Amino acid sequence: METPGYEADTNRIYIHTIATRETISIAHDWDLSPHSLVWSTDDRTLYSITGKRGRNLIIAVDVDTGHRQELTTSGSAGSVRPAGNQTALYIHSNLDQPGDIHMLDLVSGKTKQLTEVNKEKLKDVSLSPAEEFWFNGAKGDKVHGWLLRPCGFERRKKYPIALLIHGGPQQASVQGFMHSQWNPNMYASAGFVTVVINFHGSSTYGQNFTDSIRHRWGDYPYVDIMRGIDYVTSHYSFADKSRMAALGGSFGGYMVNWLNGHTDEFKCFVSHDGKFNTISGYYGTDELWFPEWDLGLPWQGAGRAILEVNNPERFASSFKTPTLFIHGEKDFRIPITESLGAWTMLRRRNIPARLVYFPDEDHWINKMGNSIRWYTEVLDWIAKWTNTTPPYHIR
Repeated sequence: METPGYEADTNRIYIHTIATRETISIAHDWDLSPHSLVWSTDDRTLYSITGKRGRNLIIAVDVDTGHRQELTTSGSAGSVRPAGNQTALYIHSNLDQPGDIHMLDLVSGKTKQLTEVNKEKLKDVSLSPAEEFWFNGAKGDKVHGWLLRPCGFERRKKYPIALLIHGGPQQASVQGFMHSQWNPNMYASAGFVTVVINFHGSSTYGQNFTDSIRHRWGDYPYVDIMRGIDYVTSHYSFADKSRMAALGGSFGGYMVNWLNGHTDEFKCFVSHDGKFNTISGYYGTDELWFPEWDLGLPWQGAGRAILEVNNPERFASSFKTPTLFIHGEKDFRIPITESLGAWTMLRRRNIPARLVYFPDEDHWINKMGNSIRWYTEVLDWIAKWTNTTPPYHIR
C-alpha cells in the first residue's frame, strides 16, 4: 500500500531480487488489489486472487509485461496452486455453494469440480443462487448489488426484505460462500428477499470507488442504499417495501445507526458492533490510523467538523425505528459503549430496543454456541417486526 496510514489503498506487486537488491514494480497501472500471489511453475507468471465487481477471481499476471488475464469469471476463488504447467488447483465457492476443490485448465480456461465435501450435509438444505443487479447510485455512478429469493419462492407472493450492509467500509459483499453471521442464505431461508449492496467505498470496483467514501461515511453509502432499495422494489414485484429490515455489522452497524436518524422506511434494524458516536468512537478504538484517515482528528477544527458531519448521534432526536443491538465485551475496535449509548437513548425515548451482550466475544462472533444464539436473536427480531412467519421455528 502506497499511502501511509491508509489500509484500503491499492495493493501493488513488487519483485525484489535478493542477489542484486533490485526491486521492480509489476502491473503498476492496475486499478485492482491482488490479495495473494503464487508463482507459475516456469516463474514467468504470477497467479493472483483479485477482487473484481463483487467476485474473487484468479487473474494471471505476466511478470515481464504486466499483462493480466482473467482465468475465472464467476464465484469466488481462493488458495490457488499450480499443479503442473497447464493446470492449477483452487477452492471455488458461490453464495449457494460452500468451497470445494476445483481444477483449472490454464490453457482453455475450463474448470472441473473435484470434491463435494458437504454433499451429504446439504442434501436437505435450501440454498438460493444470487442474482446481480446494477443501478444508478451517488455521483451518477453505477452501483452493484446481489439479490437472493426466499426459500420456497412463489412469484405471485410478496416477501419481506432483509438488507445486509457490509462492514469495512472498504470491503465488499462478494459472490462467495460465507460462514459468519452474514451469510445471505440464512435470511433467504427464513423467508426474506435478501439484498446486499456494494455501496461507494466498497472494494473490487476500482480504487477511485473505494477512496470516494473518505470524509463521506454518511453521504454516498446512504444514497446508494436508498436508491438500491428503490431499484429492487420497483424491479422485483415480489419484494415488499412495506416490510423491510436492515442489518449490519461494524461499518454496517454504523450505517444502520445512520439510517435510523435519516429514514423511517424500515420496520426494524439490527446493529452489530456499530459505531454510534464518531467522537467517542475515535477515543475508544484500538485502530487509530483508520478513523484518522477516513474522517479526521477530533481536536483539530477540520477533523472535528468532518467527524460531526458523519456522526449518527447528532441525529439521535430523529431515531424512531425498533433496533436490536449486539456487542461483544472484548471488542476493542468498536467498544461496547457505542451500542450501550444508542440502546440507552432509544429506551429513554420509549422506542423498542433490545441489547444482546456477549461477554466472551470480540468484534466477531467466533464460538459456535454464540453464533446459534446470534442468529436466533436476529431472525426472531426481524421476523417479529416485519410480521413474517418463517418456514421453521426460530426459537
